Amino acid sequence: MSKSKSSNNGYYELKSDMYTHIRLERRKLDYDMPMHFHRNLEFQYIESGCYRTTVDDREYVFEKDQMVFIPYCLQHSADASDTKSILFIIPHTIMQDFTSFFRHRTLSVELKDGAFNRQYILPIMELILKAPAQLNNSLVAKGYINVIFGLLTQHYGYVKYENFSNPNFMLNLIQYIDQHSNENLTLERLAGQFGYNKFYLSRIFNKTLGASLTDYVNQVRVQKFVKQYRDGWEGNIADLAFSCGFESLPSFYRTFNRVFSMTPKEYFELDKEIFW
Repeated sequence: MSKSKSSNNGYYELKSDMYTHIRLERRKLDYDMPMHFHRNLEFQYIESGCYRTTVDDREYVFEKDQMVFIPYCLQHSADASDTKSILFIIPHTIMQDFTSFFRHRTLSVELKDGAFNRQYILPIMELILKAPAQLNNSLVAKGYINVIFGLLTQHYGYVKYENFSNPNFMLNLIQYIDQHSNENLTLERLAGQFGYNKFYLSRIFNKTLGASLTDYVNQVRVQKFVKQYRDGWEGNIADLAFSCGFESLPSFYRTFNRVFSMTPKEYFELDKEIFW
């Protein structure tokens, strides 16, 4: 059975921002990644195959020895493929020491000089992969980051970068939604919690994420529904939907179809799950 595209409204990937150490690992990109964002910086070094991704509403295609760079808080998604890559994630807690690299600027999403990447960047990644425990030493880890960023910025240069106008506020709001999504999260409650006028809060949320606050809250609830169901939920669908914060089954089914373009039954019959 073919699978439809999931929602284009990005969600905050909270679990990714919980990482405190650099991650560098080989992986097969055989899962779908819905539109999401996080504070960490992310690289994908494509070792084989053809990788298709959408970053900030623009579609990209990457091939062998090309690199994808995802800046801080930029929404992105990807389709399942037979691509193999090296994933390199730098936590936002570490990146605070590298603000001089990214003061109103960033690397391009497309780092496509395969010959350069293969000659200069891949050997550094291979060196780390041979002894990943060395990244536990913060001085060594930051040394590797300095070398990689130095080589990339020298070769590719910078591009201008405009991200969230108030990222700390938005991320605090999104974290609050994630922690309280099973509760009655009205616009009035959230506005009072953060000390904003509710109309202003609604407007800035729409502008930042391209989704209404209500739609986003329900999308988070659907994500948690899927996770709990796959983790072995033994009750019925209605009870789980209500426990995740939905007030009615029609609202749950409408949201599920909006996010996945299919019913829960169709989704759970897929041979590949969508990765959250």
